[in-house]
Formats: sequence, structure tokens, C-alpha cells
Amino acid sequence: MQSWLAEAENSLRALRVHEALLQFDAAENAQCDPDLCAAGRWQCHMLLGDFEKAWRESDRINGRARHDPNRFWDGRPLNGNRVLIRCLHGLGDTIQFIRYAPLVAGIARSVVIEAPPKLKVLLSQSNLAHDVITWSDPDPGWDQQIEIMELPRIFRTTVDTIPRNVPYIYAQGEASTLASRASNNLCVGIAWTSSTFNPARSIALEQLSRAFGIPGISFFGLQAGPEHEELAAWPNVCDLHDQVSTLHATARVLRNLDLVISVDTMTAHLAGALAVPVWTLLPYECDWRWMLNRDDSPWYPTMKLFRQPEAGNWSAAVDRLIGELILFRGRRQREIKS
Repeated sequence: MQSWLAEAENSLRALRVHEALLQFDAAENAQCDPDLCAAGRWQCHMLLGDFEKAWRESDRINGRARHDPNRFWDGRPLNGNRVLIRCLHGLGDTIQFIRYAPLVAGIARSVVIEAPPKLKVLLSQSNLAHDVITWSDPDPGWDQQIEIMELPRIFRTTVDTIPRNVPYIYAQGEASTLASRASNNLCVGIAWTSSTFNPARSIALEQLSRAFGIPGISFFGLQAGPEHEELAAWPNVCDLHDQVSTLHATARVLRNLDLVISVDTMTAHLAGALAVPVWTLLPYECDWRWMLNRDDSPWYPTMKLFRQPEAGNWSAAVDRLIGELILFRGRRQREIKS
């Protein structure tokens, strides 16, 4: 039986999505775990942009009432209740889906966000809820709780109804000043390494460095962690590691850039939520949120996507990015002259 499920999962990884849908159906008919089959179909539908079909799969999973540590909503309406939004996924997930908090606040009596410690200050300054707490703070009291990734389903989001008004994240204070701003160069920030959760999302800095020689552009390293030391080989790139030690500080830096180039990591989500132009490099086997065959994202109006045409092929994605970067620089130069 498991071979049926394995075949479906292999097709999904290869992005043969319509084939995978049929195989997940066949696997379920062959008595494979129905929740695993539904979860596979859920990913297929999200990749295709068929969100409502994905929510129906979620409904089926919930109807079987198996324990899920990431599911907190009890299915009752949120209207008029004290709601606690728990943010138990990654920082990028929280930034992407916290856009729903004002929608909850519009129908609930009160809304409190329980955020990761690194996001508490930034979310507090963004006025998304009545209060923002973190893990070590006292329980605020609530009538209903919900995990942040459940919010799109609660509102039965479709591609056309995604809350897409940006910015929805704000960092109080002046944007951090970049020394090269006076040169009138285009200021571009780069982040090339994702978390160890999925190493395939990261790109070797050497591959991205092919853009560093484009005249009229100043590059700034936004990379957190020890990977920022890789910039030592490219002294023409300004390492801002010391200026992005907190997410609030990072947001202030991003606001002063003309463009952010990032792999699929928190930096891309933060730039998009701040309405900063951001170009996101995606591996071939991309996450469901980026869907298929799109070079834009309905989640972030200022984002452009650069995809691997096949697994591991960053060169083609970087070639396209460099061409677009030269055009982007030309447009900005014309704007300055006019």
C-alpha cells in the first residue's frame, strides 16, 4: 500500500501535480492513510491555486478528528470572542499570515498575538492586534485560540481574496542610512542562505556574485548567521550583518534599499510585508505558497519570483535575474535624471 503513496509523493516532488492528484486518490482507495492522502492533495491544489479545493481537504482531515499539534481552532465562529492567535510556525510563516490578524480583530471582541520573541517588538509596532505577547508572558485569557496557519482556511481564502494591502508590517523610527546612498547607486540587499530546514532553498554566494560587477549598483549583505562571513571574498559588497541583529533593525535597513534579492527565507517575507521591492529565488521543488508557473506572488504585490527551471539549476535563474537587474537599474537611473 505504501508504494501507492510513495509514487504520489514522488510525482508531487517532481511537480507533476495533476498526475499526483490521481495517484493520491488511488492510494486512498488502496487503504493508505486518508489524512496523508488528503494532505498530499491539499498541496497539489494549493500549488495549482485551487484554494477552495484545498480547504475541502482540510475539512476532511478535521472531520476525522485525529490529533494535530498545529490545530487549535475548534470550528466555532470567532465573532465577539477573545481570540488568541498562536504563531507556532517559522518566522517567515508568521510574517506572511499575520496579515489576517486585522480581519480577526474586525469580528472578535479582542485579539492577542502570541508571537516568537524575535517578532514581538516588530508586530507590536505594526498595530495588528490589541496586544502582542510571547512565550514567557502571562496567559492573557481567551475564549478561542487559533494557530496562525489556520487563518487562511477560516476566511476561505482564494487567490482573488488574499489580503494583499502592503505594507502591513511597520518598524518605527527612521530607516537606517546607507553610506553609498549619496553616490546615486542602486542599493540592493542580498540574502543567499535559508535555514537548514531545506538546504535546497539556498544558493552558493559564488553563483549570485555574477551580479556584483554590474556598474551603478551597490550590494549589501543581509545574511544572518555565520554564512555572512562568506562575503569576505567580495570586499565590494558591504556586509550589514551587525545592522540586522534584530528583526526590527532588519526592517529599518530593508526600508532604505531599492531592492532586496533573497532566497526563500524570512528576509523575503519581511521585505514583501514592508512593501519593499523583493526578488525571490526559488528552487524547482518550491513550497505550495509560491504556486506554479508564476513570476509574481498574489501574497506580496512588490515581489517577483525567479525559479529554477529544473532541480539544482540556479544558473538559469541567476541569468534571468541579472538581465532583469540591468533593466531595473536603467529604469531607476532614468527616474533620477527626470
